[in-house]
Amino acid sequence: MSGVTIATRAAGAQDTAARIETLAARVLTWGTRIALGFVLVGVVGMLLAGVDTIRSAQPPYSLAAIPGQLVALTPEGFLWAGLTLLVALPLGRVVVAGAGFLAAGDRRLVLVAALVLLVIGVSIVAALRLEA
Repeated sequence: MSGVTIATRAAGAQDTAARIETLAARVLTWGTRIALGFVLVGVVGMLLAGVDTIRSAQPPYSLAAIPGQLVALTPEGFLWAGLTLLVALPLGRVVVAGAGFLAAGDRRLVLVAALVLLVIGVSIVAALRLEA
């Protein structure tokens, strides 16, 4: 393999890594903006409805109920949708990076991303079982 070929591959790998990082950054940036918008709508809605957000009990959380709450335009639905999205964003970043590594043919980093997702999945299952 010539030095030019190695240099060309290295430059291509750096370009691919930069594109993956840019896409992942966009997912985090826009996801955060959207999530905070949902939280803001939820908090303002609760204040306008006269809910004392400091003294009252927190609204119940149900992932399955969020879509219906959003359709019904309830402040709690917007609040929980925003907070859920904020918690899910790092997971989305790992998925985007893993897909980018897969597209770039970097099997080693695809494996790392898959292992991170596996650890997160096992943690979620363990938490759900402990709660039940």
